[in-house]
Amino acid sequence: MHYSGLPTCLALALLCITPPASAADYTFSGRLDDAGNAALAGSDLGAPQFASNGAIANNVALYTFNVAASGVVSFTSLGFAGGGVDPYFSLFSGSGNAAGFLGSNSIQAFSTGGDFAFSFALSPGDYTIALSSFANMSIAESAGNGSLGDGFSGLGQAGALGSSYYRLDLAVPDQSNGAPEPGTLLLLGLAGVVLGVIRYFRSRR
Repeated sequence: MHYSGLPTCLALALLCITPPASAADYTFSGRLDDAGNAALAGSDLGAPQFASNGAIANNVALYTFNVAASGVVSFTSLGFAGGGVDPYFSLFSGSGNAAGFLGSNSIQAFSTGGDFAFSFALSPGDYTIALSSFANMSIAESAGNGSLGDGFSGLGQAGALGSSYYRLDLAVPDQSNGAPEPGTLLLLGLAGVVLGVIRYFRSRR
């Protein structure tokens, strides 16, 4: 029986295998009108308010996440497309009131509005995200300096609430400190099998 083409076929099959796409490393979602949402605060960082749509539009959802390795972190908003809030996004370095303002979706929010997708190059450490409705921006951003503890402008618009639902997906640099991802381990294992088969058939010649 002739096997000379088998190692080549196995090698080509290996090249066609790709690791499964990784899911978001963090997903932050909820509603600005949900009194049970523990992430919510008012624009002054006190208790969230629910008396009217105007009050709800000034609520802020605060989330902290960690970056273990320097690299590009991507942020993708998904709530508006499903009828949710027209989001205003703010990013702070650190956690708690002392977290310093880093950036926002201001240009996109005041031009096209709606969902967004963009990236920041971040160093290792903790970061805080603030999600609100257009255009409840951080006072630190308005003033050009300051921190999360300064609160928010209270300029959220009731007409931007939609269903008040928000969702943000984050993809961060590899958090495993150099350990191969499962897809990489699969490819390495298959490569070993292919090499073993090639050596076997070469020894038979």
